[in-house]
Amino acid sequence: MKKPIIIRGVEAIKKNLNIQTYFIEYAFVAIILIAVAIGSGKGWIEWIGVAAVFLTFGHASIAERLREREALRHLKRSPIEVACYWKLPYYFYAKELLWLLYFVCIGAWSALAGVFVFLAYTPWRSYYRKWHPIREPGE
Repeated sequence: MKKPIIIRGVEAIKKNLNIQTYFIEYAFVAIILIAVAIGSGKGWIEWIGVAAVFLTFGHASIAERLREREALRHLKRSPIEVACYWKLPYYFYAKELLWLLYFVCIGAWSALAGVFVFLAYTPWRSYYRKWHPIREPGE
C-alpha cells in the first residue's frame, strides 16, 4: 500500500532537516495559531491565548507519546507502569468538547482553533503510527 502524501511529506521534512516528528507537529500548530491570532484582530490578548494553546499542545503531545508507550506495553503483556493510561483519551475528548462550547460562547478564537488542533491530534498520531509503529528506543 502506498504511503499517503502527508506521511511522505512528514518523512521528507524529518529526513531533510534531521528533526523529530514533534518539531514538525509544533511548527504546524504554531502556524495555525499565528494565522488565527492575526486574523482575529484582537491584539495582544489573543497572543496570550496562542501561547497558552501552544504550551498545552506540547503537554498533550508528550502525554500522547506516553499513552502510546503504555498501550504497547499492554499489548506485549509487559508490566504496566501507569494503570490508568487508557483513560487519557476519555478525559481528553471530554475536556476539549467542554472547552469548545466555552470558547465559542466567549469568542476566544485562538483557543477555539486550539480545540480543533487537539481534537485532530490523537487521530493524527494513530494515523502516523499506522505507518511508523513504535520502535525502541522510540520517538
